Amino acid sequence: MARGWYDKVLKLLGYSEQDEEYDSFEEAEYTEPKARSRTPVLSLHTSPEVKIVVLTPVGFDEVEKISNQLKSRKTVVVNLSKTTKEVSQRILDFLGGTVFALNGSMQRVSSDTFMFAPSNISIQAELPEGLSQEKFLQQLREEGKKDRKH
Repeated sequence: MARGWYDKVLKLLGYSEQDEEYDSFEEAEYTEPKARSRTPVLSLHTSPEVKIVVLTPVGFDEVEKISNQLKSRKTVVVNLSKTTKEVSQRILDFLGGTVFALNGSMQRVSSDTFMFAPSNISIQAELPEGLSQEKFLQQLREEGKKDRKH
């Protein structure tokens, strides 16, 4: 009898016909889910190719070309042997500013050759035996002063 009362309430609310609706559905066919497209597997040990550009400018007008190489994240070695001391100093000042703006680094390789590197490249220089970094930098400053006097 309790079941009859329950059925009446369900019928009043419109839920009594649910059983009949479920019976009328056909059984759906099972389909396999679509396979995910495979993404390429990359090796973690690959590194991008690093290019080093070696340039020997003749005048200050070539400094923009050198700066563009640095902006494109390439390491540049500049040989200043074919320029005058004044032009060499202007080139070094300009490229020093460029490297500073790009958070890069600059290293003297020889008396007329300098290496400029963008921020993704670090330069590590081996100091001659017996020289601390401060003494080495002082020695380079003194050499630069001597070169300016001549």
